[in-house]
Amino acid sequence: MRTVSIILLTATLAVPLNSGARAGAADNVRTAKRVFLEKIGAGHYERLDEIYGPGFVAHGASRDYTLDESNESDKTWRLALPDLKVTVERTVADKDLVAVHWRGTGTNTVAAGGMPGNGAKIGLEGMTFFRFSSGRILEEWSIIDVAALRMQLR
Repeated sequence: MRTVSIILLTATLAVPLNSGARAGAADNVRTAKRVFLEKIGAGHYERLDEIYGPGFVAHGASRDYTLDESNESDKTWRLALPDLKVTVERTVADKDLVAVHWRGTGTNTVAAGGMPGNGAKIGLEGMTFFRFSSGRILEEWSIIDVAALRMQLR
């Protein structure tokens, strides 16, 4: 009888720990989606302290970027594609990491960010990985299909 009680007690204690980990991952996914839906998609930059932690770094192919540099890049995308629409296609969370597969569409009506402003309609997709600490993003790695973008801007 004591063995059964210990097993039941162990199972009862394990449930809150597992559901808490899932809740943290779900919160991280919601925060990751905000980057694409609020910041990049809608151009809302006023509550970034809720999203990014101190010392945030976006790891690029040739160098790392600060949050300010990342924001300026996002603003340039919005300038070049004034009708930019961004969707989150899927997410995966594992411990302190969240992966986001996203898609953006828009019309390049303004010459900015290396885009010619020729009126081309574009569709772009990419994948971004975020590392979280205390519910905020500390690191980012993104992959974008630049070759497909260039072909669409011809």
